[in-house]
Amino acid sequence: MSNWILFGFAALCLILVPFTPALVRLRIRFFRWIHWDWAVNVLERYFERWVLLFRAILLVIAAVLIYIGLE
Repeated sequence: MSNWILFGFAALCLILVPFTPALVRLRIRFFRWIHWDWAVNVLERYFERWVLLFRAILLVIAAVLIYIGLE
């Protein structure tokens, strides 16, 4: 796999970090659409923690992709 593709995916992960709350809200809307009320309740109750978790995951993915791209 080309290094440029890895760096592109890493940049995409870093670009998505500020949009994480909107993505979690989109996930809540999707779960309401398929009538998974228990999942909506969990996401709404711990919204800030889910946002923090997804941001951390995106940063870890970006760091791993950059590391692999530099190897």
